[in-house]
Amino acid sequence: MSPSDLPPLPGGTVTFLFTDIAGSSGLWERGPNEMRASLAFHDELIHRYVAQHGGSVVKHLGDGCWAAFPTAQAAVEAAITFQEAHQQGSADQPLQLSVRIGLHTGPIEPTGRDYFGPVVNRAARIVDLAGGNQIVCSAPTASLLKGIRTQSDGDHELRGIGTEEIHLVLDDRIVTATDPLRRPVAPNNLPTPKTTFVGRGHDLETAAAHVAQNEIVTLIGPGGVGKTRLAIEIARDVGPLFGHHVHFCDLVPLTDGDGLIESVAATVGARRQPGMTLLESTIDYLTDRNTLLIFDNCEHVIDAVREIVDRLACDGVHVLATSREALQLQGEQQVLVAPLDVSGSGIDLFVDRAQRRDPRFMLTDDNREAVGQIVGRLDGIPLAIELAAARIRLMTPAELAKRLGDGHRVLERGGAKRHETLHNTVLWSYELLTEAEAKLFTRLSVFAGGFSLVAAEEICAGDSILGADVPDLLLSLVDKSMVQSNDSNGHQRFRLLEALRSFASDRLFESGESAHYQDQHATVYTQIAVTASAEIFSGSEADVWRLIDDEWANFRHAFESLSREDDFDQRVELTLALVWYSCNAMRYEVFGWAKELLRSASAQTHPRFTDLCGAAALGSYFMVDGQVAEVAERGLDADPSDPSGYCRIALAAVFLNNVHSPEESDGLTSDWLASNPQTTSSRLWAHGFRVFHLATQGQVEEAIGHAHAVAAIATETNSPTAKAIAAWAAGQTASFQSLDAGLKIWSDGIEWSRSLPSAHLLDQLLTGMILHVTVRRGELGPSLQSCRDAISDAITQHYHAGTSHLFGVAAIALSRAGDPTTGARLIGAMMANGHLPRRNARLELEQALGEQLEPLLDAGQTLGITDAAQLALASLDTALESLES
Repeated sequence: MSPSDLPPLPGGTVTFLFTDIAGSSGLWERGPNEMRASLAFHDELIHRYVAQHGGSVVKHLGDGCWAAFPTAQAAVEAAITFQEAHQQGSADQPLQLSVRIGLHTGPIEPTGRDYFGPVVNRAARIVDLAGGNQIVCSAPTASLLKGIRTQSDGDHELRGIGTEEIHLVLDDRIVTATDPLRRPVAPNNLPTPKTTFVGRGHDLETAAAHVAQNEIVTLIGPGGVGKTRLAIEIARDVGPLFGHHVHFCDLVPLTDGDGLIESVAATVGARRQPGMTLLESTIDYLTDRNTLLIFDNCEHVIDAVREIVDRLACDGVHVLATSREALQLQGEQQVLVAPLDVSGSGIDLFVDRAQRRDPRFMLTDDNREAVGQIVGRLDGIPLAIELAAARIRLMTPAELAKRLGDGHRVLERGGAKRHETLHNTVLWSYELLTEAEAKLFTRLSVFAGGFSLVAAEEICAGDSILGADVPDLLLSLVDKSMVQSNDSNGHQRFRLLEALRSFASDRLFESGESAHYQDQHATVYTQIAVTASAEIFSGSEADVWRLIDDEWANFRHAFESLSREDDFDQRVELTLALVWYSCNAMRYEVFGWAKELLRSASAQTHPRFTDLCGAAALGSYFMVDGQVAEVAERGLDADPSDPSGYCRIALAAVFLNNVHSPEESDGLTSDWLASNPQTTSSRLWAHGFRVFHLATQGQVEEAIGHAHAVAAIATETNSPTAKAIAAWAAGQTASFQSLDAGLKIWSDGIEWSRSLPSAHLLDQLLTGMILHVTVRRGELGPSLQSCRDAISDAITQHYHAGTSHLFGVAAIALSRAGDPTTGARLIGAMMANGHLPRRNARLELEQALGEQLEPLLDAGQTLGITDAAQLALASLDTALESLES
């Protein structure tokens, strides 16, 4: 059925229904064929009962489904009847799946065959709270139900959004699990293996104990011995000790040590801070956090790893590294990872992986000896065993054993033999590939980390391999364990294990094709970035964020490749395509690229010189390095039209947030609009900053017109970011008539910013507006608590420039609570970072401290942002405790 034949999606007040299968990952591992049939039964039922109750299926998401209904009553009836039929089962359902269902109601309009925004975001989070055989709904949904029993479970935290009162739906027609509702754990990026973990029970127990007790633990062993998989299992085992704050740093995509700290910072969420290197910023971010960092595949950048780990291992931070050699650091606990026992767990692994390829395979008396020979000849190396087992549908164990015996030389014992064994096994597997499979396999080595099917089709086609051939060839490589696959954000992604990637890369180089496919990679990923940038302010914005985040290692690799080839034009194009995502997601690596490009002799005459200056100026604003105006004005001198608006946005941020010069901000914002900005982003911010200027000067009527212009752009684009900016602007004008109205608009705006996949700059801006109004109202308790929450969130996001802005309003609240001394020190710290306090904060402290103010301001200027934030949080806690006593 084509999209045009489908019934229209409901609009207005819509109830969303999400289903998900509990424990699906393990079910896929244990019985992929049975799981496939059972999922088909689930899908058939959900389509039947959604349609029967007047709903529409929006899309399938992994192992679940998303549907929309015009009424809450219809949605919950569909959920109950579906659950009833599903629990009764069918002969066509080999597994009895346990399904969880979540429902939420809110105002929303469809965009084509999809929905976007906070209502969807809340509904998707609510299903995460349900256990298997449970139906849960939000309070808005429960309030609309008639004749349906629900039981409130109180407020629950929705990850990254806030709280929602959750109700458990109860009905005699279905079996409802009595388990407590699930509580989401802290997010981490630990990979989820698709296969079972075989053997190594003692190794796992011992190494986990070492990680809990030592700051640095290194798993040492040859390639293919299973270090990465053991590290993942260790992290899963000890994760609760670290509050599930576990970060997996995949070092395979790095070509040298220069990009290591950028990769680590991006993985943990650290951002370069004023006056600090990125390494210092990352240490600052991780200090006193209960965190486990996994550095995987260290050997090719070991000098850089050694230096960084030595600095990063600080209070509350533990490092688990995998490497072919020790880091040789003081306090390092080394754990040797040996091959599997060739007469025990090695055979178990072969049988397990063979049965994944052919469920009929069994270990019998007839084939036991041959399986033992296979594992023995492969020295118990897990990767080699998996590659051999992947051929079980092609050869019997006896045939495999003979082939391996014919193809392996008997070498000296020890590490050299194990290395040669793995190399020979990979070579043997490679030589069994068809010519087309072998060509694709070597070309896939150009990717940094993971890649999509579309990227493989575009980059790896050529020389007798058509783009249309790539899907089947790639599937064959996955089936033969030469390529791994996994689900990321509802999309299938692929990657090569390091030992296989290294082998493939060598073969590609030997073929003389390496430079060609590296160039292809850089060109395609530049175009991917350019295409994504065109959708960054659109209804597809959330998908764009996920794509850019998934492909970040490939973008970095492309920039490095283009640097080696000295391709200045493509580097500029790639860098500028990622600017808006980097601004909004507070990911600052790209701004460093822009500054690097500006140092080139080619920059001054490049057509996009002004945009480069603007990108570098935005980086200077976030880094508070004092160069914003100089760099931005250099760009405007070259091209006053400021094509992308980057230069004026950077200047507006400085004049309105840091300098507070009414004359300069008036001239800047009015001239900006007079220049007739062309891009969506420039128009949004030109009107938005004009609202900010006019509202602070009390010119409300004129500000309202510009707020309406921002709202029109938000409606036109359907972009969550644009809607958050529109809320930022509208709340400023509405608050002149009613503070409550302004607060409501800003709170709604925060929901839009949080509907995107990761932390958003607008979240910080909107929180700051709410905080200023809260303090302005003069309610001491709420003011103190709001200041504490805002500073804590900003420092958690490692957004130090924003944290510094909050010190001014916190100083007012603390002064009113009887602690102007701390308030003055916070203002001093704020000034040290180039942020001038607003006049009301300065007046508040002058009245409280008189002549004591200046010495305290001087003392505060010696505080770094982190120290000042900790001082603020401690003082706010003390003030809150005093209020309660």
